[in-house]
Amino acid sequence: MSIDAARLQRLTLDLHTIWVVPYLLVVACTLLYNELGVAFLAGLGVILLVIPITTLLSKIMRRLQSSLLSVKDTRGKLCYEVLAGIKVLKLQAWELSFADRILSYRDAELGILRIYSSIQAAATSLYTGVPSLVAAASLGAYVLLGNELDVSTALTSVALFNVLRFPLFKLPQVLHAVVEAYTSATRLEAFLASHERTPVGPGTLTSPGVDMHEANLEDRLRGVSLHVSSPSLIAVIGPVGSGKSTLLHGLLGDVDCTHGHVHRFGSVAYVSQQPFIQNASVRANITFGLPFEAAKYADAVRVSCLEPDLRVLPHGDSTEIGEKGITLSGGQRTRVALARAMYSDADIYLLDDILAAVDSHVGADIFQRCVRDRLATKIVVLVTNQLSVLAHCDHVLVLESGAVVEAGSFPDLALQSDGRLASMVATFQLGAGTVDTPASTDNDDDDDDSSRPDASTSLEADMLPPTPRTTTTTSSLITTEDRAVGHVHRDMYRVWLRACGGVGLGALVVGLFVLAQALTLASTLWLAVWSEHIAAGDDEDGGVYLGVFVALNVAFVGSLFCRSLAISLVGLRGSRRLFAQLLQALLRAPLSFFETTPLGRIVNRLSKDVDTADDDLPAAMGSLLATSLAVLSTIATIAYVTPLFGLCVVPIGLLYYRAQQYYIATSRELQRLEATSRSPILALLTETLDGLSTITASSVQGAFTRRLHTALDTNQRAALLNFAVACWLGLRLELVGTLVATFAAVSAVVAKPSASTEFAALVGVSLSYAFQITRNLNLSVTTVSELETDMVSIERLVAYAQLPPEAALASNAALPESWPHAGAVTFTNVQLRYRPGLPRVLNGVSFSIRAREKVGVVGRTGAGKSSLVVALLRLVEVEGGHIAIDGVDLRTLGLHDVRNRIAIIPQDPILFSGTVRSNLDPFDRFDDDALWTSLKRAHLDTKVTSLDAIVDERGVNFSVGERQLLCIARALLQKATVLLMDEATASIDAATDAALQETLRAAFHHCTCITIAHRINTILDADRILVLDNGRVAELDTPANLLATPSSLFSRLVTHWRHGHVDAPVV
Repeated sequence: MSIDAARLQRLTLDLHTIWVVPYLLVVACTLLYNELGVAFLAGLGVILLVIPITTLLSKIMRRLQSSLLSVKDTRGKLCYEVLAGIKVLKLQAWELSFADRILSYRDAELGILRIYSSIQAAATSLYTGVPSLVAAASLGAYVLLGNELDVSTALTSVALFNVLRFPLFKLPQVLHAVVEAYTSATRLEAFLASHERTPVGPGTLTSPGVDMHEANLEDRLRGVSLHVSSPSLIAVIGPVGSGKSTLLHGLLGDVDCTHGHVHRFGSVAYVSQQPFIQNASVRANITFGLPFEAAKYADAVRVSCLEPDLRVLPHGDSTEIGEKGITLSGGQRTRVALARAMYSDADIYLLDDILAAVDSHVGADIFQRCVRDRLATKIVVLVTNQLSVLAHCDHVLVLESGAVVEAGSFPDLALQSDGRLASMVATFQLGAGTVDTPASTDNDDDDDDSSRPDASTSLEADMLPPTPRTTTTTSSLITTEDRAVGHVHRDMYRVWLRACGGVGLGALVVGLFVLAQALTLASTLWLAVWSEHIAAGDDEDGGVYLGVFVALNVAFVGSLFCRSLAISLVGLRGSRRLFAQLLQALLRAPLSFFETTPLGRIVNRLSKDVDTADDDLPAAMGSLLATSLAVLSTIATIAYVTPLFGLCVVPIGLLYYRAQQYYIATSRELQRLEATSRSPILALLTETLDGLSTITASSVQGAFTRRLHTALDTNQRAALLNFAVACWLGLRLELVGTLVATFAAVSAVVAKPSASTEFAALVGVSLSYAFQITRNLNLSVTTVSELETDMVSIERLVAYAQLPPEAALASNAALPESWPHAGAVTFTNVQLRYRPGLPRVLNGVSFSIRAREKVGVVGRTGAGKSSLVVALLRLVEVEGGHIAIDGVDLRTLGLHDVRNRIAIIPQDPILFSGTVRSNLDPFDRFDDDALWTSLKRAHLDTKVTSLDAIVDERGVNFSVGERQLLCIARALLQKATVLLMDEATASIDAATDAALQETLRAAFHHCTCITIAHRINTILDADRILVLDNGRVAELDTPANLLATPSSLFSRLVTHWRHGHVDAPVV
């Protein structure tokens, strides 16, 4: 979108030249034939010879453009992936590996660009030099045919050859634009003509319901039948990768039904496994374009258990939560998405594993309040790995290997001793002995606190501040993009010049442009001298004159090629260095930068601004050098021939300068406005693509389209005004050019030395140049403006290339290879805040974890659990106190020294496009046996057919559970002494989870393990439990000791959790 559409737009500005150029060519050739007669056929032969050559070059350029855009796409997608997953990249210390991958694609892109520039330089030199070659051929043939080359014929021919220069100068530009636009149009056409998903229709349904019959959903799910026509709760369970999420996408119409049918009637609300969160306030995310209704909103917040979270957010539900909800925990993002679904009041609810990302007691309350009570009159399809909720469902689908293996009510399936469901339940109960279930509404026990409206967060309520904070102020997390004003600072030109190779290479390029201008002027002057000698009767050395004239013109064409190639290659050298600096700065930028900067804004600089540095900026600089030298040589020639003209130079120059300055200042700011208004378009597009399923399910495509149209209109207003001021400039420069030609002619007449044939010849040369000055003046001003506006891209690239970095990646002191040898972790009075002005999230946290100890971390949302990981891995530097491992203060080490020695299994499983191998081992440190062993221990060896199996962008060809297993396999490879687990098995089925827990215990028995838990059963066997409250250590003891104290926070949490299991199924 940032390149293809812009290229089509750029072509429309010069579209009229497609007919103007041929028209001017025909007129000039006709007049030349009238002047030179049959001799012009020699020049026409040159034109006919050049045409097939340039046509061939155009075909080559078109093929190169297709290859170039393909590589650009690959590089752009990888950049987007890296930026979207920057947190995981930093946690895994993978910045250098992915920087090398991106730079390798960048080098491939630049390699194609260099070849393209060489071909383009050849085409440009031929087109621009054709008038000189035609002049040499035509005038040579004219003389060889026995004609006398007088001053009148020579200079008239020169004037007509100069007329040819404009159409032949524009022809390569138009050709280049047409080639680019054709390639882009082909790509856009292929995209717009690509297969679209068939919307799910109602079929025979006349009331809210779902009807699937023997449905095959592409190659992922087969033979699925499901018919629901009344309010029901349908649970979908199955092992990792069995097709649970695919079933929901089939009901949404995101996956094609290749056999059977899928019908649906009624409005739909969808909560994805990885929730879609807009870069907006909490309230805007919940209302999602619908009118605000206070009562309905409050109910949606209540049943989604969001009330405690809104009380602790700085500005309540007006708090801006950042791109992809980056400032929220995984559980909070899920509950915001759930509240959005509740607010929509749809007929059908599709909920994808909503209980996995929340604490167990919160999950129990959500199931009770939201699923069972609030949605009792709705059709609900719930994908889950929480087997305990099945007893409360009307129907259960058991999936395995892409097929339904069992379907029916829970009691019927549970009683089948050899059934798949019965086996799954038995396996899970043998694991932890307990399962996560909600409190039953059928239990009349007076002690059942779940019947109270506020009981769902009883533990959290005890930890909340007594007075909720309310405010009407919106928290602005995302900063407004800075836009420089005024002239582009001269430092930007110095930065670009240094990147291009410094003064030496710059002087060489300027020298080539001066040489080309000197050669074209010399050939014209030589022609005047030649014709003057003929007029004087000295035609004995005609062959010498002709030879020199031809040589000068051929040399001119060669210099055109050299200067075009040189400016392109030097420009590419500069853009490569700037891109490498930009990439390094982005990968080294602190996480807070990405939390406050929309992804679209960064992508805009990595795509459009880099493209400008690659192509537009060198072209603008080359055009400015060429036209400026042409204007200077024209003024100098006229002033030399007719010194009287010098009196007009100053007033005409002032008119020119005033028009130029006014135009440049206006055009520059409009260009900046256009550039900054482009970022919201890209940000909205990326956000829309991320949440496409949610957007289409909620039927709010129109609202997003209107937002896009508004952003496009804002962008196009600046672009249209920029074109309008270019027209304003053209009118005024036409006047200046006319004045120059007029005064040149008047000065020649006033001088009156008409008896001199030498003077007549020189006047003819000066007038022929004067008639060209209008075009050169226009081009010089517009290219000055283009250069300055293109330098805005350099300005924007440099701004990000100078971002303040994190701490050094490696320390100067040598670190023992064996560190950490034991894994003892110590927090001493640690204080942490994410950004200046925000409250502290850790307030004097102090505790010690012994070597090889297993510690579970619990606490309410916002208590500081994940902040421990952030502090330990130095994603944010602590404000006070210190953290040590085996007695070594982490602040004395480099970031990679720390992050490479600590293994982490994050809650959000992020994969990158590439292969299974590259996602497990991006540095190629392990052999195939080690990789397969880790996959086997993570129970993925049966699902991965090859280490070189393709992983699509963001790992979308793997289920979320499979992605989590790959992250576990990645951690198993590290053999670290310290392991951090942030609810690593939340999206994994019970049987696989039980087996994985055993694997993790065995594989990391020698490690210090810190587990942030949402499900209590995963930490009940820990050596100690750390309970956090409001960023402080509330409790730290063994599970037995904490449970022996009924008043402890952990004891109350476990009691509440166990109370939720009174109706747990027993088979």
